[in-house]
Amino acid sequence: MDHDALQALHEDLRQMIAARLNVRARSFHGAVRRAGRLLPAQARRAAAEMRSLEARLAHPKLAARTDPARIRLAADTIRASLSAYPPGQRAARDRSFLMAEIGFKVAVLIGLGLALLHWQAGA
Repeated sequence: MDHDALQALHEDLRQMIAARLNVRARSFHGAVRRAGRLLPAQARRAAAEMRSLEARLAHPKLAARTDPARIRLAADTIRASLSAYPPGQRAARDRSFLMAEIGFKVAVLIGLGLALLHWQAGA
């Protein structure tokens, strides 16, 4: 596996992480680091293996001895674990939590305002 094919694979996986987990990063390894525990353990292990294999591919003699099937297997493991998450579900949940938080704060402010008006009218 050459360097360009590996970069294309990393870009594909980075885009899948961005779509499924709503984690934005400039590189695949940055996306894995930012996703943290959002990724299942087997996907994190596969990403660590990909990182070590990438270091081996940078060296010409080690690259000839590195099995490209291991990289593809690690990538397939990451894809399989990410396929359990529907695209956009996490982003939609985050938006709904934000709207619920804003609505609760507005309700508290309105309640405090009404309590203040009631207190002023009674005095």
